[in-house]
Amino acid sequence: MPSILFIYKNQVLGEPFVEQFIKNSYDLEILFKDKLYYNQFSIWQKIVNIFYRNVLKNNSYPITANHANFEKYCKRSLKQLGNDHFDYCVVIRADLVPEFVLKKARKISDKMVDFQLDGISVSKKILSYRNYFDEIFVFDKNDIKDNPGYHLKFITNCFFGKDNTDYMAEYDFFYIGQYLADRHQKITNLFTYLDENTIKTNPLIYLNTDRSYVNTDSRIKNLIDGTSYQENLDMVKKSSILIDLKRDEHSGLSLRFFEALKYRKKMITNNPTVKEYDFYHPDNIFVTDFNNFDRLSDFLTKPYRPIDHEITDQYEFENWIKKLLA
Repeated sequence: MPSILFIYKNQVLGEPFVEQFIKNSYDLEILFKDKLYYNQFSIWQKIVNIFYRNVLKNNSYPITANHANFEKYCKRSLKQLGNDHFDYCVVIRADLVPEFVLKKARKISDKMVDFQLDGISVSKKILSYRNYFDEIFVFDKNDIKDNPGYHLKFITNCFFGKDNTDYMAEYDFFYIGQYLADRHQKITNLFTYLDENTIKTNPLIYLNTDRSYVNTDSRIKNLIDGTSYQENLDMVKKSSILIDLKRDEHSGLSLRFFEALKYRKKMITNNPTVKEYDFYHPDNIFVTDFNNFDRLSDFLTKPYRPIDHEITDQYEFENWIKKLLA
């Protein structure tokens, strides 16, 4: 199998990619395999931070220090590669790594591809790195239209391995994500509709933040500590319906859609572009702006409609990575 250098700063979300590369017998080298720590500063950096905060009245130094520490981490990681050469270099969110990393990876890889699983509007730096890559793939078709000079290609997210187990649902709804006021409001609106229509539910809702916010609904829980991707999937398995809240910055489909496809879960989303995809079925995916829930009651009573394997299989990692490397 081909040799692959894999680069992804997010080590938590990188775990399932690594597992699937290995499962599919790729000769894999992970650039960022050592644990990457944040907010662990040297004594000197701590002194400088005190000066910035107390004298300059500037609280931004930790960002600068984290950036400097990450660059040192990248240089150590590159040294560990030695004189290795690779058939492919696969990068996810290349805009998150220093340019010198991409320059080195380009020299030691026959083909280099990047996958942007966030919209270009929040990762514009990737466009300045275009010359390092044979292909840059985006998950939002609008990014191709809006950036015609960069020859971007479209590919969706994927799911990681097949699972035909029918899991017993313990929860009616599941959502986990960073706290934002509008996300909290959307979920509150959903609960209001359910309560007004006397629809009893047992939801599992986590908003991740270390800041306090006004929350009068005990069904919405605060999650301070992060979760692994596997822990996230364990909660998906235990749920009947997954909630997806689209970011305003893009229209691409999040990983949540493909987790739902893998585990045959229904979804509630505010991303209308899902109707353009071949796996969409109105019995499985309810599209709403989270203000108008007309016909949601009917949706909740309908069973999941199985999707043809010829459709679902193309979104599984084994086939997804072949498209990326083609």
